[in-house]
Order: sequence, then structure tokens, then C-alpha cells
Amino acid sequence: MGTDHPTLARLRLRDLPLSARLVVSAFLLSVGLGYCAALVQLHMQHATPGNLLPTGEDAERIFSGAKAERPKSKIEILLEAEENQQFNGNGQMCVAFTTKSTKPDWDDAIDERAKTFAKDSDDIQDAERKQAEEELRRERDGERLAVVAWISSGAKKETYDRDRFVLPNELKDYPVTAKYVVKEGDVCTVKTTSILTDRCVRCHKPNGVGKAKEYPLHDYAKLKPYVQVTETSTAMSIDKLAQTTHVHLLGFSMLYGLTGLIFAFTSYPGVIRAVIAPLPLLAQVADISCWWLARIDPTFAHVIVVTGGMVAGGLGLHIVLSLFSMYGKPGKGILVLLFIAAGLGGWQLKERVIGPHLEQEKAAVPLAGK
Repeated sequence: MGTDHPTLARLRLRDLPLSARLVVSAFLLSVGLGYCAALVQLHMQHATPGNLLPTGEDAERIFSGAKAERPKSKIEILLEAEENQQFNGNGQMCVAFTTKSTKPDWDDAIDERAKTFAKDSDDIQDAERKQAEEELRRERDGERLAVVAWISSGAKKETYDRDRFVLPNELKDYPVTAKYVVKEGDVCTVKTTSILTDRCVRCHKPNGVGKAKEYPLHDYAKLKPYVQVTETSTAMSIDKLAQTTHVHLLGFSMLYGLTGLIFAFTSYPGVIRAVIAPLPLLAQVADISCWWLARIDPTFAHVIVVTGGMVAGGLGLHIVLSLFSMYGKPGKGILVLLFIAAGLGGWQLKERVIGPHLEQEKAAVPLAGK
């Protein structure tokens, strides 16, 4: 009786039963669609309006931060940020005073102001609307600057309770919406508490709008943590960065590990499988390392764009190459048709939805200072 054991043939994806291959194929396609959804969220959360995905400058702002000239509170940072950033707690809140304001709606307010310039209130011209918008923007900017000045002066509770704040000398000649201005003898005060209520608390209250209700600002006790000086830059906070790191390393590592294992059982040469299979996992570690290193040197923030692209590229190779490795000529033909259909659908989506959306973002959020 011989002692030699027969060499077992290597298991390949192609050797799996058809039902198993269909399950694996559905999984890979679902992962691809899920990653596309993650890119949409990435655009919404961090990309500068008008850009499809975050740039190196966006990454620097998020992970390294734009260093402030002096320590500033969270609300100061949000109200002094450029208007071309996303309208959220990581970007800016300036447009809460203009295009995102209510009582009345911004466009209605422009029309009402334009009527004061028009010879015929029923026939308002573009020039009159432009003049009205410029005047309104300057007044709303005065509101915003008054709130910032109140916060930078110490955000005292007594001035909050009185709803009266004396503007510093540099803002005394700056226009502020009339209903928030109170003359007290020779002193001109601004109702900063009322401004905060109308522009911020309308969303930031227990029954407010969307995620804003999770950060209520409807009384001084709730407002205080956000007007105290706790941050020196616009960078993501340490606790949120740690939470994001935890979620990505655990969740996405399992995902890329599964797609990598699937690719490892393809029929491609061993060298190709050895390089591509672990690629997204290694690139993700480098990517997340740069998140933290960017707090030391902003140069690493720009590397994030490269490492993120490597993660996406590696995952794309896992999906596409694994799918083609599982089937013969008929199956490959069906896959080609599916990818062509997906490409045409993506092109139509870009032309009809994505492109107009990006153009609308550019037009709706003018650059600060314009």
C-alpha cells in the first residue's frame, strides 16, 4: 500500500454549483451598489458643492482643519465658514440667514423688498430683484455678524435673557434687519436672542427638523456648550474621528475581506490574486492612518484622495474580475450586456440627475464674499 497522498485540486469559483455562483454574484453586485450609495453620502457630507467627490482641499478641511486665528466656539466656526461648504454641522450654517431661512421664505423676502424699488409692484424687473437681494444679504449678514460678535464677547447669559446686545464699534454702521434693532437712548442694541431663535432654533429644537433636533439650542443651557471655546480648527473632533475609524475598520474590513476571499478563489495567476485580493484592506489601513496623520501634517490629508481611490479601485477589481471568473462564454456575455446597460444607465443618470444637481449646487450657494 503506497504512502503517497494525491494532490488535491485547488477549489475555484468556477467549480461551485450554479446556485452558489448566483448567490456569490448577487452578493458582489449588491456590494457594488452599496459602495455607490456610500459615494453619494460622501458627496452629501463632505464634498464642496459643485464637486462630485471631496477634493484634497476638502480632506484637509475635514481631517486637518483650517486653523483659526484665535480659539473659536463651534457656532462661530459654522457661521464664519465659507458658504460654498455643505450646509451641516461639519460645514457651514451661514445660509440659515439667507437661502435656508424662513419667515418669510428667502425668495418671497426678495420679492417683497423688490416691490419697494419697482415702479409697478406687479411687474418686478430682474434688476430690482438683484438690488433687493443685495440689500437683504447685507442686512442678514449684519444679523450673522451680530451673533458672532455676541459669542466672541463671551456670550453672557444676562444679555441673552435681556435679548439686548450692544454692537462693537466696528459693526455699529453695519445694517441689521430693522425688527432686531432697538434704540435705547443714544445706544443701539441688537436682539441677538431673537435672531438665534428665528434663524437657528426653528430647526434646532426637540421637535425640529431632521438631525438638527438632536442638537437643541432653544435655551441658554442647551446653547452654552456650542458658544464656549472648545475647538481651534474646523477639523473633525477626536471623538467623532475615533468613532468613524472604529466603524470603518470593523465594518468595511469584513466586507473587503469577503470580496478578497472570493477573488482569491478565481482562476487568475497566483501573483495577480496575491496582489489584488488584499489590496482594498491594505489601502483602507493606509487611508485611515492618513486621517490621523493629517492632524499632524496637512500633507497627509491630500494623500487620502489617493488611498481612497485605491480602496475603490481594489473593490471594483474584486467585483468585476470575480464575476467574469465564475462563468463560461454565455455567462460572460450576459455580464457584458449587464455592464453595458449599467454604463448607459450611469451616463443617463449623469446627464439628467448628477450634472444638473452639481450645477444647481454651484448656483444655489454663492461663494462667500460675492
